[in-house]
Amino acid sequence: MAWTTPKTWSSEPLTSIDLNTHVRDNQNHLKDRLDASASRVISGATLLSTTANDFVDVDAAKLSLTLTTHGGDVLLGFTGTVRNNARAGTTNINVAVDGVDYVADDGLIGVRIATDGDSSRNKPVSFVMLITGLSAGSHGFKLRWKTSRNSTAHMDIVDLHPQFWAKEI
Repeated sequence: MAWTTPKTWSSEPLTSIDLNTHVRDNQNHLKDRLDASASRVISGATLLSTTANDFVDVDAAKLSLTLTTHGGDVLLGFTGTVRNNARAGTTNINVAVDGVDYVADDGLIGVRIATDGDSSRNKPVSFVMLITGLSAGSHGFKLRWKTSRNSTAHMDIVDLHPQFWAKEI
């Protein structure tokens, strides 16, 4: 349901058609926007991993969202853990919006491994971001990642279940 610019009332009679169009339908529109959200909490039997040095989808099926918006801003978030097998290895996280990486260079956030012992430990990674300027309609959001050269990045989905979500605000 689309928003209708409210009528400027004068001394004409109040009709049910006017009330339905300018009050009920606009309230329904606002409520529909509050209800628009998508989320995934994933699990599996093995770790996700990548050796890619350019951004690739973490898991195109499990960490991909589609949200139909009314033209408002979208709040997007992720919480999970990563690790990297290389000392001084970095795992970078990004988001693709409608197939285009949202941040070009090294993405939204990076997790760097400090010592050899750290390579076997999961590091928490989390972000919340505001995406503006989306038109009304269906939009796709994919979690993406890359790692530094000569290293492998892992995401635990067995014991620690990542969550990826989007909400129109």
